[in-house]
Amino acid sequence: MHLTLRDVLELPVMAAGSPVVRSAADAVDVPVRSVHVSELSDVAGTLTSDVLVLSIGRAFTEPGFDPVAYVRSLRDAGAIGLVVEPGQHLKSLPDSLVQAARAARFPLVELRSTVRFIEVTEIVHARIVNAHYERLRLAERAHEAFSTVGSASQAPDAVLAHAADLIGLPVVLEDRTHRALAFAGVGSAESLLRDWPARSRRVPFSAATEVGGPEGWLCTPVGPPRERWGRLVVPARSAEQPSAWMVLERAAEALTVGKLLERSPLSVEIEAQGDLLRDLLHGADEGSVRARARALGLASAAYYTVLVCRPARAGQERALLDAVLTSDGIGGVLAEGRVAAVFPCSSTAAEKALLERVVAGVPEGLAAAFGAAGPVRRLGELPGALQEAVHVADVESPGAPGLRRAGDLGVRGLLWWLRDHPRLHEFTEAQLRPLLTLPEPRASRAFATLRAFVESGYSMTEFAKALNLSRPAAYSRLATIERLLGVDLSNPDTRLSVHLAVLAHGHRDSASGSPAQ
Repeated sequence: MHLTLRDVLELPVMAAGSPVVRSAADAVDVPVRSVHVSELSDVAGTLTSDVLVLSIGRAFTEPGFDPVAYVRSLRDAGAIGLVVEPGQHLKSLPDSLVQAARAARFPLVELRSTVRFIEVTEIVHARIVNAHYERLRLAERAHEAFSTVGSASQAPDAVLAHAADLIGLPVVLEDRTHRALAFAGVGSAESLLRDWPARSRRVPFSAATEVGGPEGWLCTPVGPPRERWGRLVVPARSAEQPSAWMVLERAAEALTVGKLLERSPLSVEIEAQGDLLRDLLHGADEGSVRARARALGLASAAYYTVLVCRPARAGQERALLDAVLTSDGIGGVLAEGRVAAVFPCSSTAAEKALLERVVAGVPEGLAAAFGAAGPVRRLGELPGALQEAVHVADVESPGAPGLRRAGDLGVRGLLWWLRDHPRLHEFTEAQLRPLLTLPEPRASRAFATLRAFVESGYSMTEFAKALNLSRPAAYSRLATIERLLGVDLSNPDTRLSVHLAVLAHGHRDSASGSPAQ
């Protein structure tokens, strides 16, 4: 923190002199880097920059004293203010000096009581040295915080958290379209990101670190000089501005280098949107959801709908996201490679048409399943809708992938919800134990035969076709299964029990990632 003239005047040792600012009272927030006692009428060559001059006014009584030239010499020599203690040599400040200081807008302070100048210089210089040490310590901490820029810990969220902690103020990362991609620091998302795009547009992008806009935001660009892709913003007026500038610029460098080194196929914008969607799955509060969604560019609408897609193979997440995401929606990658998107829509009819159009535009072989939920009227309802869409996409279903909702799942949806229930495990094991305890590869062949039978709809023609067998051979294969299980599969209740057990076993295997035995 820089010590200012105002700070010096508020020190107890100086305040004891009852200081009165006689000119340029609005200019006392200038930094003070040194204090110097001088009784010379021409100080040229005797001062350093940003110095506060203390005087008892002996030079003012000299014959031919020129107050205008004196004030000019102070300013030209680097002085930022003059403190005068009238006394034995000077009863009061000359009016001509006050007028000259006011004309030059040069801070002039008159003391009404005696002050020990030596004590003032000692205290001020000690404060300046301590402040310099604190700046060096802060620079060292910033270097330590941002030096591991190539590591996984230096994601934008981590960089912003370091910066906010170092300067004690909130920090926001936004892109060139004024979408808030990440934030950290004190304050809720609802208050920090309120009307973010509109507020941000009042602060034009600049090529260097600057303070601007009606709220006095401190901003620094992020990205290579010719490819600035965003900026860091401190959306608050900062008394520690020089320190905040240094930390913010180091954070911007870390983000720039980290972006150049990253191996992730996802952009910072997509990562930010994915962060919001992942938080939605954990039930983020409505105020935070609304503020963050608006700040990320999700348009206001009468309704919102959710689409979750499961990629057909690992590594297709970005391609699938590019295929489903529209310009007015937001999307990201959830856990286990699921791709999710939220779209605004004007009506329920428009929602249905939008999702059908999106799904139809996904290239064949890119997605294994599509789960939809909504539409919902409020952003606060998105967490529940997203959880439902994830559930729908996760439920295995035979046939080509198509758009499904919770109502389309039938018994598969029920079994998916119950997949971890111990009673369902007991039921499945009891029904299928004779097959599951066979040695390999007999167990796999037997289970594949039973699965083909139940998935054929109990049609012997379809069953034989699925196994590429003749009908007599198919009957023989089925009789073997009945003998192993000790059941009659022509009985409707028995068929239903076995069918449910096969479906439940499949859900358990897909949830655990293990193959069916």
